[in-house]
Amino acid sequence: MKAPEFENCQVGLNTNGQIFQSSAGFASWVGKKPDEVKGLCLRELLVSLEPSWETILPQFFERAPFECFLPIGGGMEISSMGLAFVFCKYDDLGIASISTALAPHDTLKKAFMGDLMNNPQALASTLIRLQKAESRLSDYISNFPGIFFTQRPDLTFSYLSKGIKTLFPMEHNEFYRNSGLFKDKILEIDRDHFEKELSLHGGKRETFSFSYRFQIPPTNQIIYVLDIRTPIITGTNKLLGYDGVFIDITRQAIAEHRLSNSVWREGLTTLTNGLVHDFSNLMAGIFSISELYFGMMEKDDPMANGMKQIKKSTMQAQKLVRRIIDLHRDKPAARASHDLRDLIKDQMDLIGILLPRSTKLNIRFGKSPLVAFIEETGFRQVILNLIINAKDAIGKNGQIKIVAKSISKGKPILKGFGNTTMFAKAKGTEISIQDNGSGIPEDLTDKIFDPFFTTKETDSGSGFGLYNCKLFVEDHNGEIGFTSKAGKGSTFYIFLPLE
Repeated sequence: MKAPEFENCQVGLNTNGQIFQSSAGFASWVGKKPDEVKGLCLRELLVSLEPSWETILPQFFERAPFECFLPIGGGMEISSMGLAFVFCKYDDLGIASISTALAPHDTLKKAFMGDLMNNPQALASTLIRLQKAESRLSDYISNFPGIFFTQRPDLTFSYLSKGIKTLFPMEHNEFYRNSGLFKDKILEIDRDHFEKELSLHGGKRETFSFSYRFQIPPTNQIIYVLDIRTPIITGTNKLLGYDGVFIDITRQAIAEHRLSNSVWREGLTTLTNGLVHDFSNLMAGIFSISELYFGMMEKDDPMANGMKQIKKSTMQAQKLVRRIIDLHRDKPAARASHDLRDLIKDQMDLIGILLPRSTKLNIRFGKSPLVAFIEETGFRQVILNLIINAKDAIGKNGQIKIVAKSISKGKPILKGFGNTTMFAKAKGTEISIQDNGSGIPEDLTDKIFDPFFTTKETDSGSGFGLYNCKLFVEDHNGEIGFTSKAGKGSTFYIFLPLE
């Protein structure tokens, strides 16, 4: 049978599948006038045109929504052209939409294509389908949160999607030529793992996946990636390369870090609670004995001062262990009003242990209470994190200054941080921790609060200290920032609104 001249037509059917309205194009195709097709059964009319459609169009298809492909052609070959038949069911009528189309993808692969070039309509349909497929694939690759790649055995690439420019904006073109560059970007301690995975799976025709870390220049930020790849292997088992995708799983790694940290805190709390109980009992005994002997001594007894110091030290030891437990609570304490001066002073025992003896510590709080509605344990951790960062930046004769002051609504805060002046949205407290250390290089300032970012060795810092500080401050509707000059030190600011 001949292909229809229309691109699309509609036929109205009643509940019995009989035609009550049709387009002129449809009537012309079946060799009748529009009035002549009224009352005819659509299925019988189509089967009379092409008997092979009887097995494709079920009887009573008009009783429910239905769609299929009706091939047009003769002989033994599978047709590459046909009709897309779609029937929509309404209450007491239905609409059959018939349009010319290429065969479905699976059928088209087996179809006879010899006459395709002689059929302009089929050729146009083929080109349109290819254009749509290419456009969809391009949109998918552009919007997919990953980097598609084709990699050669020497680790150079023949294809990388646009996402590579985000990670390596200055070097992305070198990945096509430099065989050692890709492995150099993998964190050094993960390179052996990468090579072992390739060696283990490279000779199999199976998709495999594994994860490792990239170190992104110039900030050396750490990015976790999931590498999913399929080896390309010839019939003679020769490896030609890999097709795959890199997916950034840094957020997942953050979640796993928090979960493992939570489990560790739970175990640490159980351990320290038992230790502090035994330790407190020992200190209580020493305190009781020292208090007893101190009370029996005369004021001018040469041992009195020593016994008094023993008594004082046992009390400080008990308080110190209690504060360590507070920092490792399994669940954060409920928010309450606290004088921030008192919480910082309470941390001085731990801070004194952290800092070298040569460090000069200057604290300025003022006399007025600095009250804020906060979660106590989180605040203590923030102060310690900032002090630890300052300690790592200063030298042997370093200086650290801690200043806490009240800020009225509308007054400037975080002086020197950012390109514009920030103002307090409510009355609150600003805490600054200043050091005279090495400072922060200008090219790293944008990454300071990112997770997994650290300027320390990978076995010395997790890259979560400042990130957790930022989360705490933002959760309390505050602001955090810093100023720094390379070689002249840094100042970190925290602004927390009053309750």
